[in-house]
Amino acid sequence: MTASRPTGLDAGQLSALSAVVEFGSFDAAAEYLHVTPSAISQRIKALEQRVGQVLVLREKPCIATSAGIPLLRLAAQTALLESEALAEMSGGSAQHPRIALAVNADSMATWFTEVFARLPDVLFDVRIEDQDHSARLLREGVVMGAVTTERAPVSGCRVQALGVMRYLPVATREYVKRYLPQGFTAEAVAAAPSLAWNRDDALQDQLVRKALRKFVRRPVHYVPTAEGFGAAVRAGLGWGMYPEQLIDRSFVPITGQHLDVPLYWQCWKLDSSTVAQVTEAVRAAAAGLHRSR
Repeated sequence: MTASRPTGLDAGQLSALSAVVEFGSFDAAAEYLHVTPSAISQRIKALEQRVGQVLVLREKPCIATSAGIPLLRLAAQTALLESEALAEMSGGSAQHPRIALAVNADSMATWFTEVFARLPDVLFDVRIEDQDHSARLLREGVVMGAVTTERAPVSGCRVQALGVMRYLPVATREYVKRYLPQGFTAEAVAAAPSLAWNRDDALQDQLVRKALRKFVRRPVHYVPTAEGFGAAVRAGLGWGMYPEQLIDRSFVPITGQHLDVPLYWQCWKLDSSTVAQVTEAVRAAAAGLHRSR
């Protein structure tokens, strides 16, 4: 393809691109938009010719290329602004706008659900993602806002500090008696089973480095759900970092150390009443978090 400088991108073509990536295939996108698969294919091909780059990898599922990502974000923003403009013209509010957000599981299990109560007229599309990686979904144009640990704003987004989530290293009393009778020492940590959300979960490693001033290789169980993680700790499967708000009498701390994880809200830098309302709801819901020092 020969690259050219695109102007006046077609809204129908952008909608087709968004639907193909969201639903994973040309057939599913056609069903959603009430057109034929051939029409979807023609719109995508025309848009690719317009911008001079391949925008969709024809795989199962279809995924956007790096060139397609900014157009996905543009499509989502255009759809939101169009909905708000039509609602304003009719003298009402946007009819149940659909808002895609990325939230880490621990925030969802503790403070974030208050956001839902504050926005009863919004349709949510929540993506559960680790707080260290949720900004990736913003970059890819998948979500309009994300709870993340990234302080530097993603391109096209604004960032606000929310506070910190405090995590404590906990286990059961029986576990401590069996594996840590002499305390949280390097030798004990190297032999005692521990827990992690997945292979990207670095909280346990960070706690070990903070407490022992060095890295210690240790046996790890991977439990990738908030409920399952807590159940695994209660079952004595291992020790793990757990949100302070969720700790009850079945847990005991295994060392006096803790970790404070700063959280930030990143969202589109867009003059949108919906984005503003969601941002205000997130900030209000996060009011109970610890403050950054």
